[in-house]
Amino acid sequence: MKSAICSLLLTLFLAAPLLGHDTYEITLELKEGRKTVQARLELARSTSVAACDPAPSQGVYFEPAEFPKWKPKLEAAASEFIAILGEEGSLAIESFAVSLNREDDILIDYAFQANGLSLEKLHAPILSRFPPEGFGVRVTYRDKSGYWYPPFMIFEDRQTVELPTR
Repeated sequence: MKSAICSLLLTLFLAAPLLGHDTYEITLELKEGRKTVQARLELARSTSVAACDPAPSQGVYFEPAEFPKWKPKLEAAASEFIAILGEEGSLAIESFAVSLNREDDILIDYAFQANGLSLEKLHAPILSRFPPEGFGVRVTYRDKSGYWYPPFMIFEDRQTVELPTR
């Protein structure tokens, strides 16, 4: 009996990293530095198809081997997915890279120019490309001091939110 339980737990433990994002599940991690803000946006491949095409794409999906075909479309749309607003307007995107993560979800790593500006808001126009039935972006945010704020959500009906402060 003990062996069966151990086998089950080992199977569940090993299978956990293979689970990717569900359709319309989007996560964003922001890390504020002195000169740049690093942002990591992760979404399912099916969600990325919908994000690239403003027309509804009910369940269109591509296999990981087809990523090279979709990568240019994602790169063309990536600058329109998120924006970080500071005291003087939108922070410029310094660079970004689109790739597949280990779970074959889409990963977009951004670097925004902060240059010491204080961050005020986060805008997620990517949400306007999806149905309004409660889909959102789960955000985690670390400020310049290294403090991690509790995760929060951004939804289609309120795409711009104030970043938390202490």
